[in-house]
Amino acid sequence: MAHYVMSDIHGEADRFHAMLEKIRFAADDTLYILGDVIDRGADGINLLLEIMEMPNAVMLLGNHEYMMLQYLSPDATDTEIRRWNRNGNAPTLADYLKLKKKTQQSILHYLQTRPTHLEVAVNGRKFYLVHGFPGGNVHDEVWSRPEKDTPNPKPGYQLVIGHTPVLSMIKPEEKRMEYAMNLQNRGEHLKILHAPGFINIDCGSGHNMPIKALACLRLEDMREFYV
Repeated sequence: MAHYVMSDIHGEADRFHAMLEKIRFAADDTLYILGDVIDRGADGINLLLEIMEMPNAVMLLGNHEYMMLQYLSPDATDTEIRRWNRNGNAPTLADYLKLKKKTQQSILHYLQTRPTHLEVAVNGRKFYLVHGFPGGNVHDEVWSRPEKDTPNPKPGYQLVIGHTPVLSMIKPEEKRMEYAMNLQNRGEHLKILHAPGFINIDCGSGHNMPIKALACLRLEDMREFYV
């Protein structure tokens, strides 16, 4: 029985399934997904429906699911509509609109009931899992982006986040581009970032760059897996 964490799959079903195979995900394992299953990639809705049926998968709300809920609300503002439209929603929205009304309602109910964070204990070690960063409300927990040196606001917990691609934490931008090119030239990909205050597992899945990867972290021994 093992506990795994993924984040920011962004519609890349092939990577998700390859990762489940790589870690030999079993019925007595638990998978925590830190949100952003949808958007950018082509298979967001199908992935969401699949995860909804997985009894041993626990999904948190990401900012992309939060944008979807705001967009589809009868009280959606023009700002909320524009925000999701400019954040890679086209494949997700197109597939969602093809679904039967009952399935659409099931998806919305599922997303509306997603937690924004989880506190879990594995082998006596405590973890705080969140999409963006710990905060006092839904918006902050799905949208906040720490700096590389931001301290851990949850003493006693190992903080595991997604949302901000690890490449974005390299500053200034000139160094970021140089780092990316060096990785590409060596045929390597982005890796999980172990910062002083948190672990960031968003390695760019769904983004249009050759160095992207879907990352997975096993909490028992902190082993890292990549696809």
